Amino acid sequence: MSSTDVAGGVPAAEAPDTPPWAAGAAGRPDELYPVLSDSEIDQLRPYGEVRSIAAGTRLWSIGERNVSCFIVMSGALEILRREGEREECFHVHEAGSFSGETVTMSGRGSFVGGRARTDLEVVEIGPQRLRDLLAVEPMLGEKILQAFILRRMRMIAQHHGDILIIGDASEQLTASIREFLSRNGVPYRMVPDDDAPEPERPVIVCGEQRLARPTIKQVADCLGMTADLPDGAQFDVAVIGGGPSGLAAAVYAASEGLSVVVLEKCSIGGQAGSSSRIENYLGFPTGISGQALTGRGFLQAQKFGAEIAIAQEAAEITCGAPWHTLTTDCGMALKARTVVLATGAVYRQPQIEGLDRFEGTSVHYGASHIQGMMCRGEEVVIVGGGNSAGQAAVYLSSRARKVSIMVRGDGLAASMSQYLIRRIERTPNIDLLTHMEVEALEGDDRIDCIQARHNKTGEVSRLPASHLFLFIGAAPATGFLDPAVALDEKGFVRTGDALDDTDLQRAAWPLERKPFHLETSCPGIFAVGDVRSGSVKRVASAVGDGSVCISFVHKALDERPVKQAQAASDD
Repeated sequence: MSSTDVAGGVPAAEAPDTPPWAAGAAGRPDELYPVLSDSEIDQLRPYGEVRSIAAGTRLWSIGERNVSCFIVMSGALEILRREGEREECFHVHEAGSFSGETVTMSGRGSFVGGRARTDLEVVEIGPQRLRDLLAVEPMLGEKILQAFILRRMRMIAQHHGDILIIGDASEQLTASIREFLSRNGVPYRMVPDDDAPEPERPVIVCGEQRLARPTIKQVADCLGMTADLPDGAQFDVAVIGGGPSGLAAAVYAASEGLSVVVLEKCSIGGQAGSSSRIENYLGFPTGISGQALTGRGFLQAQKFGAEIAIAQEAAEITCGAPWHTLTTDCGMALKARTVVLATGAVYRQPQIEGLDRFEGTSVHYGASHIQGMMCRGEEVVIVGGGNSAGQAAVYLSSRARKVSIMVRGDGLAASMSQYLIRRIERTPNIDLLTHMEVEALEGDDRIDCIQARHNKTGEVSRLPASHLFLFIGAAPATGFLDPAVALDEKGFVRTGDALDDTDLQRAAWPLERKPFHLETSCPGIFAVGDVRSGSVKRVASAVGDGSVCISFVHKALDERPVKQAQAASDD
């Protein structure tokens, strides 16, 4: 026997916080804990160090960063999780098995601990060499990476981890923290406590720390999710934004040997990450959730060596030659020879009476599984006629008692894919309300009723509903860019042929050539995906932008030689 489960968790079907993409991971032991052959272990040896470890030795602790992957050659390695004030063993690795999950690739804080149950002989492989192995040894790397992914999915499904959220699940900050953890694939447990003092709720228990009403940045720091980047760190490519276009740029740049950093202010995946199911993306005939799709891109980027800094927001960008300077919201300065802007766009906040009071608790701008749980058995209203609204309606219809789609026009045909329209028409608890606009929201702590006006007749109706989902318009996330690059009248970034002579004169364009396709008014800074003026607002288009962009990044780098850039940095 090479791998043993000592303690199980809550079955995925019974776990109320389990996202759909994580369900079902617990029943695949051969893939969760594969046994490596002697020849495969020999193949791994050059990437690590052979060590002999005495029984009882702690190899790593819960929350520790830069934890190695340990391949067991003889003996038994037990994996520990925290249960209240104590640690318990929930799995044992024996000969041929290996430790680790997705966090092992990145070097971020571990959700479990490891201890030698018996005398051990292991091959220890650190995070950097592990990434090298995954990139260079495709067959063996696939087996290891698949096990890592399934283990993380199982941890989420069974709530293995060191994070407790104590408080009222309906409160705005609690919902935001749960969304952040869920979107980033972090296992946690929710402990309702309506009796705790309101000024302290929610309380996050993270290892030995106890945080009252923390910010998202504080939660990320506590979990070791933020990258250890020194002030002044230098990269070939800095990608701002971790949605589909940013991840695609990171994957292609890192796989081609460039040093890459990705700054993501909140959750990997962007707007696409909150999509419950994308069914028209090439290669996934049964559909795939936005979180699963972008989560794979996140792992790909890490596999090729990209640094990904979560909960670190770009606050300012200074155009320069040969280095551009990025300043984060915490005051850290990074230098990059090229920059890819992939900040995306956010749904607009319409002028609705009472909107601010209910944001985060019963007004939402995405429909992830967290919102799905909040809407179970309720009546909800969705405003918007695009694909995101349609996907949300179909997803929520399986949880909510009734879903009403509200649009200003006379139907969905002009803005929504036909496959979604057909599905909506066939779903009995989805209603389509045309020529309707929300005017006001009623309720105390949560929405009780929505006032809507018919824009043809002027008649005002009151619709019973407990949640409102808004998928209207798109506001570009470009506030920090002005005046670094030229923007159009709506605030989107102009690139390539969209830049006219006035834009280039105003930016003092210094080169004889015209801007490359996807290049902004600052040489070496590119814009991709939804933030780009004139882009098609689709996931596939965003991925295409991000991947195509790197061919032009290489050309821009050729204009900024490493020696020249290094000399400028040393001055």
